[in-house]
Amino acid sequence: MTRLLALIALFFCLRAAAMSPAFLDQTMMAVVRDRLASGQAAAQTQQAWQVLKRQADKDLAQPLMSVTEKGLMPPGGSRHDYLSLSAYWWPDPQHPDDRWIRRDGEINPASKNNQSDGVRLAAFTSRVQVLTLAWYFSGEPKYADKAIALLRHWFLDPPSKMNPNLNFAQGVPGVAAGRSSGILDGRYFATRVVDSLILLRAASGWRKEDEQGMQSWMQEYLTWLENSKAGKREARAANNHGNWYSVQLAGIAWYLQKTPLITQQVRATRARMQQQISADGSQPLELARTRSFHYSYFNLQALVALAVLAERSGAGDLWRSDAKDPSGTKKVGILTALDFMAPWTDSTRPWPYQSRDRISERLIPLLSQADNSLHEPRYQQFVRRATFHAPDKTQRGALIEAQRETWLLSLPGIR
Repeated sequence: MTRLLALIALFFCLRAAAMSPAFLDQTMMAVVRDRLASGQAAAQTQQAWQVLKRQADKDLAQPLMSVTEKGLMPPGGSRHDYLSLSAYWWPDPQHPDDRWIRRDGEINPASKNNQSDGVRLAAFTSRVQVLTLAWYFSGEPKYADKAIALLRHWFLDPPSKMNPNLNFAQGVPGVAAGRSSGILDGRYFATRVVDSLILLRAASGWRKEDEQGMQSWMQEYLTWLENSKAGKREARAANNHGNWYSVQLAGIAWYLQKTPLITQQVRATRARMQQQISADGSQPLELARTRSFHYSYFNLQALVALAVLAERSGAGDLWRSDAKDPSGTKKVGILTALDFMAPWTDSTRPWPYQSRDRISERLIPLLSQADNSLHEPRYQQFVRRATFHAPDKTQRGALIEAQRETWLLSLPGIR
């Protein structure tokens, strides 16, 4: 009987917890909101809020977005199917009309236009997130109303809704209509969209039928992720793709209140990490890329998101591990890799690996999240000296997002 009562108590606890975002810290955000309202927010927080509000005001005037707007027709014959082209593949000079070849790290502009959906999906989810956050911090319904309209148009309205699959993601002409690696495109469904959906439950414009529709869409998409050939293949990916697959399943499972699936993905990630992260904290699979700094950060971004959700759901601790496996080898945790990467938040320190691009400040919100989760100032020296200054305008968007995640969605050293 005692065990039964404990399980019942856990069930209701998890139901209540699922009313909070999967990856955002709503308790921390409430503190930020109060400080902004009272004029007591730090200068960095005020700056991040003003930048967010300006972007939200611009987004209010932008049109709704849909996968049906693309110029190319997906191989399945329906514009409701998502379609994207792989960024690192180019026409083969030897066979320009029928086959493409891979050039790692070199982005083909053909993958970044409105003919396909890759850029559109990123822009849509960014607008939803920005507008939802603007509503949360300001209380002005106009922002929530626009975010809700965007969500309905993309996911729910019959003439414009997206089919819940990524069958034709990151296709390569002459090679494949869609590839398992294209599942990476859907990571924003589990991060930006899931957390926005949970926050918007408190908005006056959110309807019961909206919630039911999104629950249904997410369940169908989750079923596709788990059971499709592409999904099963991506689950076996050894590098960052495997972790972002786990982020998607775990984030959507949180939204749908499927806690055992979260635990399953945390376990899979913990095992995967032991092969991804060396004892010194380096990530060999990511360092082998031509954009080695970017992918070292990118893999850690997925791992930190999973660590936050693992802690929130009671699925375990991914931050650190003092245990040893049967061979006597000490296991690694996320802190092992963060310790390795932290010194390179100093952009003047040369990165000793091949890298086409480097935005050092992208690591800052990950370090701040680690400190706040572990209640210790392990990385404060790196966080506090970050300026988020963009000498190159191509880096501006990434730096704005990093500053927002550090100073508006979190507060360095508050715990």
